[in-house]
Formats: sequence, C-alpha cells, structure tokens
Amino acid sequence: MKGSIQKRTGERGTSWYGKYDYLDPVSGKRVHRRISAPTRKECESKLRAAIAAAESGRVPASDKQTVREFVGHWLTSIEHAVRPSTHRRYADVMHKHVIPVLGAVQLSKLAPPHLQELYASRLNQGLSPTTVNHLHVTLHGALKQALRWGMIDRNPCDLVDPPRRVTPETITWSIDQTRKVLAMGDVGELAALWRLALLCGMRRGELLGLKWDDIDLDRGTLSVRRTLGRGSGGTWQLTEPKTASGRRQIALPESCVVALRKHRLHQLEQRMALGPAWEDHGFVFTGRTGAVMHVNSMMVHFKKLITDAEVPALRFHDLRHTCATLLLTEGVHPRIVQERLGHSDISMTLNRYSHVTPSMQRQAADTLDAALLPTQSA
Repeated sequence: MKGSIQKRTGERGTSWYGKYDYLDPVSGKRVHRRISAPTRKECESKLRAAIAAAESGRVPASDKQTVREFVGHWLTSIEHAVRPSTHRRYADVMHKHVIPVLGAVQLSKLAPPHLQELYASRLNQGLSPTTVNHLHVTLHGALKQALRWGMIDRNPCDLVDPPRRVTPETITWSIDQTRKVLAMGDVGELAALWRLALLCGMRRGELLGLKWDDIDLDRGTLSVRRTLGRGSGGTWQLTEPKTASGRRQIALPESCVVALRKHRLHQLEQRMALGPAWEDHGFVFTGRTGAVMHVNSMMVHFKKLITDAEVPALRFHDLRHTCATLLLTEGVHPRIVQERLGHSDISMTLNRYSHVTPSMQRQAADTLDAALLPTQSA
C-alpha cells in the first residue's frame, strides 16, 4: 500500500496533504482517503500511521460517516455469518429503534449520552426493560465490530448500564389441565402435534420442520434435525437447529407413537384422495396439499384447542415450559429434561425452572431420610 504527499499554498498559508487508498473490509470496495497537516514531517508521520492501520485491518471511519451508514455496512457484512432469523431480528432492532434516534449521529462522535437518550426514549415509548436490554446487546455487538475495524477508539456501550432484564413469570398448565388439552386434541387432526409439544417439549419450528424420515415408530424414537423459521424477506425457511444440543434424539411415549401412526394413516388417505396434486415433501404436519403447514394455520388450531378445552390461554412456547415443569415435578432428573428439550447447558434448565426445584429438594431430603431409617422388626 502506497501513499503520496502534496504541498498546497493558499490564503491560510501552507499545508501538506497525504493521500492513500485501501480495501474496505465491510463493502469490499477500494476507498480513497486524505489526511492533512501543517508541516511535511507531521504529514508523513500521519500518513505512515494511517497506512499501517489500514494494512492491519484497522480502518478509520470517515469523519462524516453516520451511524445509519455504518449499520447498513455491518448488516451486510454479517448476512452470511448468522442465521437468517437472527439477521432479520438484528435488522428490525436497528431500523425500528436505533436508526430513528441515532441514525444522523457521526459514528466517530457516538458517546454514552447518545445511548442513554436512546434507551430512555424506547422505555418512554412502552418497550420493556428486557427488550431495551436486547437492543443494547445488539448495538454492542455492532459497535464491537466497528472497534475491531478501527472505526472507533472505544465501544461506548461499555460505558452505559442498560436496563436490567426482567425474567417473566413462567406460565404453564397443571397436570389436570394438560390432560384436558390432550383429550380435546385427540379428537382432531393434530393430536400427534399436541402430544409431541406437551410430552416431548418440541419447539414450534421443530414440529413444523419434522419429516417422517426423522421418526422410527418401531423403536419409538424421534430425531430433531431441522427447524422452520423466519428467513430473509420474512419468508419461512428450513434451517438446522441453532445449537449442537438442538440436534437430538427423543424417546417417544407410547401415546405419541399411537398418535403418529393414526396421523400417518390419515395423511396417506389424504394423499390418495388428491393424487398428483399432493406435494410430497415428507413433512409430518402439512397443509391440505402436502406442503409444510403454515405457522398461522397451526396457531389458529392452537387457539381453538385452548378455547374448546377451557384452559387458561398461553403462548405456544409455554407448552414446552409445561412439559419441563411436569417432568421435573414428577422427579425426572434435570439432565434428562435438558437433553429432551435440547438446552445447551443444564444451568439453563435449572435457572428457567427454579420454581420447581424447591419441591425436588424436599423430595430428595425425605427420600434419603426414609432410606436411612432403621427397619422395625415385627
């Protein structure tokens, strides 16, 4: 990488300008830059430092580059490095919250007060502290990359305390309510789906991405290999599970095996009735023509199930919480619960369902006490 120095004389006196160019690691385009100094010696020193920074990947941001411009470059640079759903979530956070407030601010001048203003404005608009905390984490990651590229000298997010996350109360169904839901679900076409959600703790995307090749009904096992989630442009796409632990094998309860056999028989009848019009993609849960079941369609069935069973309304993801809570309440080891749900760490299981562990503590104490009591002779 080379540069050049030029002397200029004008009404304000003599000054020296240095020019150089480099390959922008964000856009992949060649960028031309210029520096200035009152003396040739100082100009040479600044030019050498700028060239050395560019060659090491520490590219200084233009004084005029705004947060809006940087965010656009950053989102482009990570598009193929993260899951489509993650990229969409980052883009939503930036375009809905960060850019409207900080978009016009020069990146080099972004400071903690700007971030405090951002967080305060979002809280005033009704966002929860947890959502604003997520916003902070996303912005911190973007500015961390700017720091690596040498566009800023420090990450201003490190100097600001975001609102503390508030863990929402976990809402689940009791064992009696779960029985009512399963009984009501058994009379419909999606009995197998409700049982897999409540008895196996499968996520919504895992259920919709499930294929018959993933299931061994003779052995009573199911393998989670893919998930259906939001992709670029808001479309639904099949992707691999987010973590290695998400790819897992689940032992199926006998009631799930029975429900799946009935479901497969019903699907074969639909397939024969439609003939060539049937779209054979191998999915377990489908629309009327064999294509993957749309999320909205499943949610319509879910809301109707809640109404018909006359149980408290909750989110679909809370079926997963219900499964874990019931397993732990029945004394199943947390490690087994972790494996069935696909949690990456057992601490996630224990922290999420800490409201269940006190009863497990009591059960453990009583069990050991009973085992050590001396047996009484007749």
